[in-house]
Amino acid sequence: MSSVRESAVRSEILFCYDARMSNPNGDPDENRPRVDPSTQRNLVTDFRLKRTIRDYLKLDQKIFIRAEEDDEGNLKRIEELGQPYINEIVENKKKRIIVDKERLLKDHIDVRLFGILFTVSDATFKRVGPVQFSIGQSLNKVEEIPIRMTRVVPTSKDAQAGTFGEKYVLRYSFIVFHGFINDIAAKETGLTEGDVSKMLGAIWHGTNSLSTTSKYGQQSRLLLRMRYKKPLGYIGDLDRRISLLPSPSAPDIDLSKLEDISQVVLDISAIGNTIQSNGSVLDGIDYRASPDLICKLGSKLGKLSELFKDNELTSQLSD
Repeated sequence: MSSVRESAVRSEILFCYDARMSNPNGDPDENRPRVDPSTQRNLVTDFRLKRTIRDYLKLDQKIFIRAEEDDEGNLKRIEELGQPYINEIVENKKKRIIVDKERLLKDHIDVRLFGILFTVSDATFKRVGPVQFSIGQSLNKVEEIPIRMTRVVPTSKDAQAGTFGEKYVLRYSFIVFHGFINDIAAKETGLTEGDVSKMLGAIWHGTNSLSTTSKYGQQSRLLLRMRYKKPLGYIGDLDRRISLLPSPSAPDIDLSKLEDISQVVLDISAIGNTIQSNGSVLDGIDYRASPDLICKLGSKLGKLSELFKDNELTSQLSD
């Protein structure tokens, strides 16, 4: 790995996690799980993953995009959060608003990671984030289940105690995200390898720490980062190079009726072929995998640490 003080290295990220009897990402209308009607696959926005990262990082890092109330109990807007970094100067007897961009970037890891855009008066601050994620999508077709609940305490005048409420969960969803770290944009925001290490930890541990009613039941399964030697290195479509197969212990399982990780094997054979054919442009591959995840690489089945043990490019991520 590069020094934590170095600018972030150009990379691609593959992250997989699963959700059992939970709602990975509710829609804004009914808070129902997002499902593509044409494929019956679960969708999770990149905003949801970034929120997971921020929520974990804020335990010991300064975060700019956060829920903070003003003196009247209203949530502050982005312009208000940015006020400490706004200065008014006078030039030729005219007032001008400027943004202390360097301090804003230095203070907040989420701005260095994901960028920012806000406008105060005539001052605009924009930075494109070096870290971007695609929309997450489940590898399996999902089954939505309605759960009826009895209210003990009324939530409004129209919802009395003893009446029924309803929520929706997915029986099982195995979700994959594809991400990219742009080394050029990283230099503009000051993103370092140390920041990236913190983000990777937040992806893994933050997902496991989501213990809200709707999110409980989620588990990180695979996190893989491909680092490039060359400035323009890029493979792409890592999320399309993996698939779920029935486990040898459940060969007849219907993949649209999954209930648990033990029923499937993650086929990473195409990832293995990609690593082999792109070895000259890859500087290294960092990974972390759940001990419960069984992978298939060519004709071999096993834990990822076993399948990767003879590959000189790969190394396990640590906390």
